[in-house]
Amino acid sequence: MLSNEELKKKLLDMLEKDKEFRHAVAGAIGYKEILDRIARVEEEMSKRFLELEADMNKRFAKVDERFATMQEEMNKRFLELEERIVKVEEEIRDLRRETNALREETNRLRQDMIEGFRRHDEEFKRVWESIENLRRDMQEGFKRIDKRLRSIETYMERTSLTLEEEARDVIEHILKGKGLTLSLSRLELPDIEIDIYGVDTEYCIIGEVKTRASPNVIERVDKDIATLCSRYPQYIREKVIKVIYAMQVTQVAVEEARKSNIWLVTAKGELTEFKVTSR
Repeated sequence: MLSNEELKKKLLDMLEKDKEFRHAVAGAIGYKEILDRIARVEEEMSKRFLELEADMNKRFAKVDERFATMQEEMNKRFLELEERIVKVEEEIRDLRRETNALREETNRLRQDMIEGFRRHDEEFKRVWESIENLRRDMQEGFKRIDKRLRSIETYMERTSLTLEEEARDVIEHILKGKGLTLSLSRLELPDIEIDIYGVDTEYCIIGEVKTRASPNVIERVDKDIATLCSRYPQYIREKVIKVIYAMQVTQVAVEEARKSNIWLVTAKGELTEFKVTSR
């Protein structure tokens, strides 16, 4: 049996003299290195795949979380919309009831007129001497009836107007009482829409029309004016009237409007003082 030293010497001698043996040894050594390299590459790829999978799972979790938030927000908005629709339907039913009551009252007035004419005719026949007095009474009665009918017709026309049209009509009327004649309309520009807008050489009035006034609406009026000043100064005058017209107003909104010098108006009247501010 050969010793280690003899075996090494024998192998070295074979490597030097035996070409086929030398190639066989070289091939065996190279194949192992290739296998080692492949193993290292597979290990690295497996590590990177696990990292990529973990990162993708995190991203998918974030997407799921954002989608759930969006779904919750949409459900909330749909619920608010349904509540508003129910409220508007209730208001429409109230208006219909009031309109029916007015129609019934008009019919009663007409019936009263017919009965009155009949009584007047009979009285004319009986008392010829009182014809002139009765004629004056009839004229006064017609005036009262016409006034009442005009009031009813005006109210019925008002109920058919949109809220914005009603707001412009009411505010124009109040302004005339204050000595200002401004024609109000809706102002629509590329990046801003204003419900109430009117202007002359000295004054301009800018405001919003809402079913319910809140502090957010107060802020919006000031933002609209700031936008006009910065982007559309031709629509602004030196004297500015800030106004909000609403069907319902909270006490907080009244206080905020008073702080911001905003004229708060409803169909029943003025809730804050009328003020003119400088731009």
